[in-house]
Amino acid sequence: MTRFYQEQLRTATTQYEQLRKQYNTFALLRLIAIIATIDYGYQTVQDGSWVKAILAVANLVLFFLLIVRHKNISLQRQIAKAKININEQEIAFLEHRTLFADNGKEFAIPNHPFAHDLDVLGEGSLYQYLNRTHTFLGKKLLAKRMLSPTPLSIEATQQEIKALTPNLGWRQNFMAHTSLINDSAAFYQHLAQWVAAPTPVLPRYVRFLLWGLPVLLLSTLLLGYGWENEILKSLSHLLITVNLVVFLSFIGKMTKEKLGFERAYAMLYAFKQCIEQIETHFPEKDKGASKQIAQLSRLLDDLDSVSNILVSVPLNIFSFYHLHRYQALLQWKRAHAGEIMDWFEQVAETEVLCSFANYSYNHPDFAYPTLNKEYRIHFEAMGHPLIPDTQRICNDITLDEGHFVILTGSNMSGKSTFLRSLGVNMLLCQMGLPVCAHKADLHPLPLLVSMRLSDSLNEGQSYFFAEINRIQQIVEQLQQERCIVLLDEVLRGTNSEDKQYGTVKIIERLLSLKALGIVATHDITVCQLANHYPTQLQNLCFESMIVEGELRFDYRLREGVCQNKNATFLMKKLGIIKDNE
Repeated sequence: MTRFYQEQLRTATTQYEQLRKQYNTFALLRLIAIIATIDYGYQTVQDGSWVKAILAVANLVLFFLLIVRHKNISLQRQIAKAKININEQEIAFLEHRTLFADNGKEFAIPNHPFAHDLDVLGEGSLYQYLNRTHTFLGKKLLAKRMLSPTPLSIEATQQEIKALTPNLGWRQNFMAHTSLINDSAAFYQHLAQWVAAPTPVLPRYVRFLLWGLPVLLLSTLLLGYGWENEILKSLSHLLITVNLVVFLSFIGKMTKEKLGFERAYAMLYAFKQCIEQIETHFPEKDKGASKQIAQLSRLLDDLDSVSNILVSVPLNIFSFYHLHRYQALLQWKRAHAGEIMDWFEQVAETEVLCSFANYSYNHPDFAYPTLNKEYRIHFEAMGHPLIPDTQRICNDITLDEGHFVILTGSNMSGKSTFLRSLGVNMLLCQMGLPVCAHKADLHPLPLLVSMRLSDSLNEGQSYFFAEINRIQQIVEQLQQERCIVLLDEVLRGTNSEDKQYGTVKIIERLLSLKALGIVATHDITVCQLANHYPTQLQNLCFESMIVEGELRFDYRLREGVCQNKNATFLMKKLGIIKDNE
């Protein structure tokens, strides 16, 4: 995979260098054009030459054309630079496992049924591993997909990911554009308030005056000073005052209408570029949204200059320019305000899909699971996707009506990693993603996990009480629907006898509720429960070995009950205890 990213990096670097040279060239041409405009303008004033006047105007037009071209080159250069960053990051990700994206910690939900236990969010999390989004909405939607997956759309999502995975160039181009969208939660709060606020309607007579007063003013000025008519001159002076008063009376309304959108032109233009790409790449998407976003960005950009009194006062006295743009903004809002969030969410959805396709592209050896409705979970050579290929140990596992597992093993033997591997891969399946396995046939059941709990000083809650609460939540959920349950060393906060009895009763309760899953425990006496439920329970284990006086783990899942104990060995090896003690 690295080779493909290196090719993309070379292409982007070449493009960037070419655009950098063009950018500097057009900057110089702009400077020459404006100097020539000033020079020819000065000479026109001095000698009244029409030729020089024409040259002055021509250079001014050229100057504005060069501004447009320079701006386009600047955008292309930004995109090329973003592509360089994207490919450098992907190369570092593949070669050094460098996680560079946002980790999604801000979207964490307290007491979530699996997110904390499976490291779904936070530093070094599955979210950070998958995330290639840039916008706030994209990040938020990715978190939602991970925290609340929708099993009903798995196969459709798989097909979307498969279709987009090979299109590396398009995905990177789209992601480069989204990287220019500098949005935030505050922007969408302002947007929601703007959409919800009533849209003023200008009375018909006001709309008539916006056209009539400037025409009347220009007519009286031309006729009054052209014919030296004092009455028309006086009338023109009065109209200047009237137009100024009309303009000033609308400044507050215009400012209120664009509140929260200051300097939003660049961001909205970037959104427009992204939506335009979506419309082109996905024929089934509604067309026209990009044009509407472009119009909104232009209107808001035009209204931004209303606060520049030196420009806006004379401009509006003679044309009511900003008032006309304000009227156009109100018309746009009435027609499209209800659609704007849908358009932005299209970008977020495409960002998430690109993140998923990027994951699939980076892991061509991962398998898309087949789905069943028989309450069967079967993995062949399953591992944890965040563990590097060279270090990952994979195992087979089957859970169904006759395979609820009691898992034993010594400390550090791999029980917790195996449970997290199973949980993470089940989550990947529910999201429509390929799983870290050679093959998988899965019933995408909801996940319920209890592996990592802690005391809560703020809530005055002990570890033991927190664990009991979690188990209660799991039982209540199982009473509503069948789920896959992963428990790691339950009831740690009580004595051995109570813990053993409680663990047995929890397993029996899970079996009565037809849960599928695994309970990991150090207490091998709990494994005797399989004798009482031979068609429902299975004992599996991870073993440790002592080789040449050293403790070794192979992290291979075996049938049966763990026999080795490494705690005594380690304490003897470290001299904590002695054989004769």
